[in-house]
Amino acid sequence: MFLPDQDEAIASAYFNFSNDVIGVLAIGLAASALQFDHPEPFAWFFLAIVSLWGFSKGAAYRKIVKAYIVRYKGLIGTAALLWRVKFFMIGVLLLTGIGLSLITEQNIYALYYLHK
Repeated sequence: MFLPDQDEAIASAYFNFSNDVIGVLAIGLAASALQFDHPEPFAWFFLAIVSLWGFSKGAAYRKIVKAYIVRYKGLIGTAALLWRVKFFMIGVLLLTGIGLSLITEQNIYALYYLHK
C-alpha cells in the first residue's frame, strides 16, 4: 500500500476540503447571487467569506506550501496543482465573474439559447 509523505497528506486534506466543501459551496453561492437584481455585491461578499474560510482552514498547508510547490514546477506542475482544486477554482471564478458583471443571467441565457 502506498503511503503518502506528511506534506502530501497535508496538501491532500486541504485540497479535498477546498474542493468538497468550499468549492461546491462557492458554486452554489454563485448561482444564488444571480437570483438578485444586482448580484455583484452579493458575489463579492460570498467570495470574501469563502476566501476567509479557506484561508482559516489552511494553517497546516501554509506551513509546508513552499516546500510542496517545489515538487510542481513549471506549467505542467502548475496545471496539476490547479486541477487538484478545480471545484474551488470554478467557484472562485464564477463569483469573480459575477462580481465583475462578466457573468450575468442574460449572458447565461444567451449561451443556452445559442446552442439550441
